[in-house]
Amino acid sequence: MRFTGLAKLAVTAVMAGATALAAPAAAQAAIPVSGGTPVLVNGVAGCTLTAAGYDAAGTPVAFTAAHCSDRINAPVILRGDPGAGVIGTVATRNEILDYSVIRLNPGVVVPVRQPGVTGRGPAPEFGDVVCKDGMSTGHTCGITWQRDGAEFWSHACAGYGDSGGPVTRDGRLVGLLSGGHMPPAAGSVGSIGALLPSCLHPVQSPVFLPALAYSFDAIVADATDRNWPGRGFRMA
Repeated sequence: MRFTGLAKLAVTAVMAGATALAAPAAAQAAIPVSGGTPVLVNGVAGCTLTAAGYDAAGTPVAFTAAHCSDRINAPVILRGDPGAGVIGTVATRNEILDYSVIRLNPGVVVPVRQPGVTGRGPAPEFGDVVCKDGMSTGHTCGITWQRDGAEFWSHACAGYGDSGGPVTRDGRLVGLLSGGHMPPAAGSVGSIGALLPSCLHPVQSPVFLPALAYSFDAIVADATDRNWPGRGFRMA
């Protein structure tokens, strides 16, 4: 049987359509994650990423607070896009410096640099103004009250869900937000720490519990000394 020109055109169009249906769907582009990205650890703990990048082995990793999880291999998903699936798992955690390292899934997310962050810097000293970014209270700034080794306390407003968020000074990442805590130098004034509220909103009141953070340089040094995931971390 011979096909007329019109019939040949129709057959060609049908075959082309069948080929298109049979072709695999294009892979979804990896979602960018950075410092300030809100996540859910183990599906329930809302926290914030400190930074994302690569460790000395070239593995894509991110940091957040250790108290966001209570076990290794806890899955992590994006709070704003849970349908994207598991973006990574907790690879290690240190409760003393309150940090955990998340081994990222490169098929789902890609590390990027947090906008406005130019690099890393040392922990701030008394009087330095620092800023933090978090899931609950967003971008807030405040004066540093005290530094004690790797720990420092500031009056940057922070609340539940901000844990793990990046603390910056002059555009450089200097710390990982841990929680509300009166600094040791507060002395007897520290006794009112339990009575002060956490800052739930930056305009609620000028009186709230200071925010405790840990030096990010100290955190990376600790992971490196222990030869843990996250060692030799470099920001994306």
